[in-house]
Amino acid sequence: MPDIYSILAKNKENFGQIVSELSVDTIENRTPIEYKEEYNGERRRRKTSVGWREPKRLEVYSDTLVDAKGNPIRLDDKIVDVARIVTNFPKKTVRTAAAFMMGGKMNINADNQDDGFNEFKNVWTRRLKMQSILKCFARKVMSETKAAIVFYPATSVHWSGAKTTTLKCKILCLPDKDNVLYEFYPHFNDDDDMDAFMHRHHVLSDDNMVRERVIIWTRERIITAMQTWGGWEVREVVNPFGLIPVVYSELNAPIWDEVSLIMDAREMRLSRMADTNDYFSEPILKTFGDTDLPGKNTVGKEISFPVKVDPDTGKEFHGDADYLAWQQSIDSVKEELSETRNEQFSGTSQPDLSFDNLKGIGNISGVSRRFMMIDAEIMASENMEVFGPAIQRCVSIVCAGIANITNIKYRQQLIDNWITVSFDSILPKDPVEEANVLSIANGGKAFNSQQTVVSKSPLTPPGDVEGELKRMEEDEVKAAERNNMVGMTFGGV
Repeated sequence: MPDIYSILAKNKENFGQIVSELSVDTIENRTPIEYKEEYNGERRRRKTSVGWREPKRLEVYSDTLVDAKGNPIRLDDKIVDVARIVTNFPKKTVRTAAAFMMGGKMNINADNQDDGFNEFKNVWTRRLKMQSILKCFARKVMSETKAAIVFYPATSVHWSGAKTTTLKCKILCLPDKDNVLYEFYPHFNDDDDMDAFMHRHHVLSDDNMVRERVIIWTRERIITAMQTWGGWEVREVVNPFGLIPVVYSELNAPIWDEVSLIMDAREMRLSRMADTNDYFSEPILKTFGDTDLPGKNTVGKEISFPVKVDPDTGKEFHGDADYLAWQQSIDSVKEELSETRNEQFSGTSQPDLSFDNLKGIGNISGVSRRFMMIDAEIMASENMEVFGPAIQRCVSIVCAGIANITNIKYRQQLIDNWITVSFDSILPKDPVEEANVLSIANGGKAFNSQQTVVSKSPLTPPGDVEGELKRMEEDEVKAAERNNMVGMTFGGV
C-alpha cells in the first residue's frame, strides 16, 4: 500500500482523486449501517430475522352470496399482521461489555508525580471527561464495528479580551440521518502504522448550500478542502500536535454477531407464541342446544336453558355450556426459550444480570463473585486487546496537546514521563471482607506497612493517605493522654 505522501504528491493537482484513493474501508463487505439498525431494533439483516415474517393471508367467504352450485362466494382475502417481537439483546450485550471494561474506577498513574502529571490529570478527567468518552467510544465500536475520537484545540475569548486555548474531543461514528454524508477512513502504510486519517461530511456553506468538506490529518499537516462548483478549495496548516490527533478502532463484526442466529430463533419463537396467545388466550364458550345467553351489560349473569320433553320417550332434556379448553403443550416452548436465552449470554461471554437471576444469589464472598463473572472478565480482557492501545494513544495525544498547544511549560515533564490509564473491575466490593484482610495484614506480624494498609482501606478518603495517617497519629496521642490521666487519678486515690 502506498504511503500518504506518495498519494498526495501523485494527485497534487486533483484533490478529488486523493479523496477517492483514501475512501477505502479497511475491512471488505462490512456494513456498519446494518449493524447500527439491528442495534436499534431493526431485524432484517438476515432472512432468519423476525423482521421478515410475512403477514397472514386469510380466505374470506360471503355469508349470504352463493355461486351456481350453492357454495359461498369467495371475497377478497383478509391480511392479518403478525407479531414481531424484538428484544434489546444487542444493546444489553454492548452495555455490559463496555461496563466490564471501563465502568469501574479509573486510575491514572505515572512514573513521575510532578506538575505536568497533575495538569494531565486535570485535562483528562475534568475538561475532556475521558471515562465517559471512552465508554461511549467502546459502545460505538462494538455496535457499529468502527469509530474514532478526534482531538482538537478550541480557543475561547474572555469578556476582558483574553484568549484561552483548551483541548476538546469528539467521537466520529455513523450519523443519525441516512441522507447525510458522514464518512471517515484511516490510511495505513506498509508497516501497519496509521499515516493519515480522512473525515468526509456535509456542511452548510456561507452561501447556504450543503457542500462536502474533507479533512485529512497527517503527522505534519492538516488539510481542509471544500467542494465548490469549480472543484475543491484546499487549505493546509501545520499540525500543532506533532502527531495524528485521531484514535481509531474497529472490529470485524458487532459483538453479538456470533449468536445472531440464536437471537433470531428466540425472537421468532416469542413472536409465534404471541400470535398463538392472541388467538387462544380469550375464553371461548361452547353451548349445546337451545340457550339464552345474558348480554355483556347484565349484572349477576346467568345462563338459562329451556327444559324440553322428548315426545317419544317422555324424558326431559336441556342444553349445556362449557369453556373450550386450550390443550397446549408449553414445556418444550419454555425449554427452548430458556436454552436460547442461556446460549445468547454464554455465547457472548456475558452474564445474565437480570433481577430474577441476582435476587437469589445471597451474600457470597468476593472470590466466589469473581469466579461467577470470570467469563465476562475474560471477554473484557480480550476486548482490551483492541481498546487498550486506543486508550494509550489517547494518553499520547492529550500529552502532545498539552505540551505543544495549551501549556507548553510542561513539555519536558510530559516528554520524560510515562503515564498510564487503567480501570478497576465494576464488580462490587465487600468492605467487611476488605477490612478483615487489612486487619490481618496490619496485625501481629505485619505483612505491610501502615501506609500501604491505609491506602488500601475503602474508608480512606480518596487521595488523602497522608492526612489519614496524620489523623491516626493524633488519635494515638489523645488516647495516650487519656490513659495517663486515668493513671494519675488512680494514683492520687
